[in-house]
Amino acid sequence: MESENMASRLRLRPAERGDFERMLAVQRAAYALKEAPLYGQNLPPFMETPETLAEAIAGGTRIFVAEVDGEVVASMRVDVLEDGEAHWSRLSVDPALMGRKIAQTMLREAEALFADAPRFSLDCGERSVENRHIYLKHGYVETGESFQVPDGPRVLVMVKKNPVTRS
Repeated sequence: MESENMASRLRLRPAERGDFERMLAVQRAAYALKEAPLYGQNLPPFMETPETLAEAIAGGTRIFVAEVDGEVVASMRVDVLEDGEAHWSRLSVDPALMGRKIAQTMLREAEALFADAPRFSLDCGERSVENRHIYLKHGYVETGESFQVPDGPRVLVMVKKNPVTRS
């Protein structure tokens, strides 16, 4: 499938419990390909289970899956912070479909879903050059803030002001 054609058929929707196994398989495959070679296997996305996803949702995290032709091909999390900022995390795309503008389409759709947010933010491993490039291309900027994940990578904070709210 061509990139534009696939991206135009992408549907972002809230995850349901029946999506969790496929979502976790996609997430693990994506992290195994892109992040594990840089940071090792001791990353939170490898430790998750359907139960921890259900707990995250119960705690207020919104989890979305992206489908193409009814098949889950990607996922992401959204936490709305106290000031209204929408924080994305664990954006994962099926490795077989990487490079087809799925991540960029998901970001655009998520930004539209959270159009009232004053800004959007995400965290990106400092050695995850490809991912940082995608986010920079999409208008996110590095804030200069970072933090160390215990037994994991140094993570950079990236932000994009919402052009709709102008905050």
